[in-house]
Amino acid sequence: MRRIFSVLALCSLLVLSSADCPSAPCPARCPEAVEVQSDFVKNHFDIQRFWGVYYEIAYHDSTQPRRWPIKASCQRSVKSQHPGDPKNYKDLFSLNVGPGKGVNAVCDLEFNLTHSPGVFMGHWSGHSIFNPNLTDIENTVVDVGVAANGTYNWTLEFQCKNAAASGIRFAAVNFYHRKPKIDQEEFQLMMERLRALGLGWVVDASPGLTMVDQQKCIDHQSYPPLDAKAALCGQGLRDDRTEHEELFV
Repeated sequence: MRRIFSVLALCSLLVLSSADCPSAPCPARCPEAVEVQSDFVKNHFDIQRFWGVYYEIAYHDSTQPRRWPIKASCQRSVKSQHPGDPKNYKDLFSLNVGPGKGVNAVCDLEFNLTHSPGVFMGHWSGHSIFNPNLTDIENTVVDVGVAANGTYNWTLEFQCKNAAASGIRFAAVNFYHRKPKIDQEEFQLMMERLRALGLGWVVDASPGLTMVDQQKCIDHQSYPPLDAKAALCGQGLRDDRTEHEELFV
C-alpha cells in the first residue's frame, strides 16, 4: 500500500506549482502574527477552549493533496494538550484518500506554545513529497467563533514562512469547524472574518481555496479513531522510515 501511495505521490509532482506565493496578490513577506489576529484572539484567547475535534471545511495549503491522482478528503484535526509537556499541544490531523471507504493517513503533529496568545510553532518532518523541506513554521489562530458555552465553534488558522532571500516560501489557511458540514451562511462569515483581517490574498492566490469533501467519510463511517496512531504521515513514525513512506507532513 505504501508503494502505491509513493508512486501516486510522485505522479502528483508533475502538477504541483513550485511556490505558494510567487507574485501578486501576495505581499513581499509574511505578516507578523499579531497583525492578522482579531482583537478577541489577541486579548481573550483561551487555549483550554481550543481543545477538541475539528473538521476542515476548506483550505489553501500545498501540504495537502488536492487533485488527481491523490485527492484528500475528510480532513480532521484533534487538538489536545501534550500529555508530557505543558508547553506543547498535539494535533492528530487525518485525511482520507482513495475510493469507497478509502485509506486514512494520520499525522501526529506537535506545536510549541509561545508567549503570544493563539500563536504556535510547528515542527514538521520536512519529508512531505507534496512540499518537501518544510520544517519549522508558525501557526496562528487568526479568529474563532465563540459558542454559547464559551468554547470555540470554529477556528481560522494561518501559516506562513518567508523564503530565504525574498518572497514567501509557504502560505496556508485552514477553515476548521466542530461540525463536518456547515451551511453557506456560516462559511461566508468565516470568509468575511478572514478577509477583514487582511488575509484574503492567501485564498486569492493560485490555486485558490479547496473545499473539503466530508460527506464521503460520513457515508462510509470511515474517520479514524480519535486516538489513532500515526500512519503514512507525522512525527511518530519509525526513525527508519523512508522519505516516501511519510508522504504528507
